[in-house]
Order: sequence, then C-alpha cells, then structure tokens
Amino acid sequence: MLDRNRHAAVPPAEPPSLTPGTLPRQEVELPSGRVAYLRHGSGPPLLLIHGIPTSARLWEPLLGDLGEHFDCIVPDLLGLGRSMPAAHAELSSPGQAAMFAQLLDALGVGDVLLALHDQGGAHGQQFLKLHGERVRAVAFCGVVCFDNWPVPIISLLMRTVAFGGLTRLLARTGALEAGLHAFPLPRTVTRKDGTLEALSDDWMHALRTGGPALEAFSRYVAAQDVRWTLDAVPTLEAWTKPATVIWAADDVYLPPTWGARLAATVASADDRVTLLPHAGHFWQAEVPRTGARHLLEFFGAV
Repeated sequence: MLDRNRHAAVPPAEPPSLTPGTLPRQEVELPSGRVAYLRHGSGPPLLLIHGIPTSARLWEPLLGDLGEHFDCIVPDLLGLGRSMPAAHAELSSPGQAAMFAQLLDALGVGDVLLALHDQGGAHGQQFLKLHGERVRAVAFCGVVCFDNWPVPIISLLMRTVAFGGLTRLLARTGALEAGLHAFPLPRTVTRKDGTLEALSDDWMHALRTGGPALEAFSRYVAAQDVRWTLDAVPTLEAWTKPATVIWAADDVYLPPTWGARLAATVASADDRVTLLPHAGHFWQAEVPRTGARHLLEFFGAV
C-alpha cells in the first residue's frame, strides 16, 4: 500500500546535514580488492549501500543526522567510486555481498543495520541471503528488485561497455559524461539546488580518469545480472527481522509501485510504503533531512 503524503507545491530542496565532500575517504585492503569507504558517527553500526553510477557520497547528505545516532559505514562498491577490485574479484551481487562481509570483518564489526539504494538493493538482497545473520534490520530505499531492472539507460550502458574500445573513446572525449548529464541525471531529481551536481562530480571519477578506474567501472557494469534479485525473492519472503520500504514518490526510473510490491513480499515489512514527496530517484540530494528522519525512526525502534 502506498502512503501518498504529498503536497501541491514543490518545496525547495532540503540542505544536507553534511556537505558532499566533507568526509575523507578511508581505504582498506580486502581479499576482494582495495575498498574505499566513508565512516562517520557513533552508535550501533549502520551499513549504507549505494548503486550505479553513484558512490558512497550519495549518502553523505544524510550522515550528519544519522551519525548522531549510528556508526555509519558507507563503502564504494567494487568497481565504482574509488574502490579498485582485485583481478580475480567477482563484481556481481554475490561478489559485492562478500565484500561487505570482508569489510565488516576488517573493521571488527559483527552485525549491522542495513540501508540500500538502487543497484545496492540487488547486492544487499544477496547479503541478506548469504549473511543474513549479520543484519539486524533492513531499509529498502528505492531499490532494484524482482525483474524491474536494468532500466533503459543502464541497459544501454551495459551494451556500451561490451565494446571496450568504444567505452574508452566515449569516456576520453567526454561524450559519455555529457550524455549522462544531458538526459538521465536531470530526471533523477525534482528539486534543483546544486547538491546533485556536487555529488555527480564525484561519480564521474572513472569516466574522467580512464585507465584502471574505467576498466573497473566497465567490469562492474558488465557483471550485473537480474538473476540475482530473482534469486533473492525466497529470502525476502522468509525474512522475519525488521524491514521497511522507503521510496521517492516521483521516481521515474523505479516507480513506487515496485516499492509496494516489495513491501508486500518481504514477510516482516509493513505493507505501507513510506513515500518521500516531490523527490526523484536520487532523493538523497533533495530530501536528506526527511530521509534521515524516516531512517532514524525505523532503526531507532529496532
């Protein structure tokens, strides 16, 4: 069920509780590769996972608020942000889930609260399947699920990276970055204030630097497969620990009807989806305070 708490007028974007770029990235060597991550705050550990083509900084606008109550751990996915996968590393959802477990082990963290977004939802669902004992509660915040992906723009990107020379040419000439800025990125928000631009500047690292970073990015894109979200459905249906579904009301890439289906599928979730009014897919750039408040309410009750 969708809880449509929406208003007629579109309000301005909310200021971030932490300005993008504030936190220094830390790095750790894992069996999967060199993983970059943000860490902020104190309290019970909260693992936040981003998607494609973003980075850990997607969550940074919320970390000022969340960090007052939780030890926020936010990794760059293998192949995205500044994380560099090992040559043998598996970059599909099970491989990313393995990296999460390795990261928590390296940091001396046992179980966690878990927040997922976009493609991070696929990886997080595999983490629930493979390492569910380490998750105390999970928030699905506008995620890929079932067979609702890849969305057309990501499907096009997946076809593009299949031709390595073309990918390098489009990146070197700036055409790939220009294409992302021209069409898909503006449609990910409804409130324009510059936060998306600050975040996306970080997300374009691989396209701008080329070389190993671009190769890792291409490996990540090519490794994604819808079978891993379909494979996780039985895990969702059997999940008994606390779960919630939070969704941007104006997400044109992953419409909130998917959130309603997800809430109805996850055994322990309230079937009411919490909608973020007048917000698009990258709602973290528009309503970070509202999003953080909903996460604090949910995780604070666990």
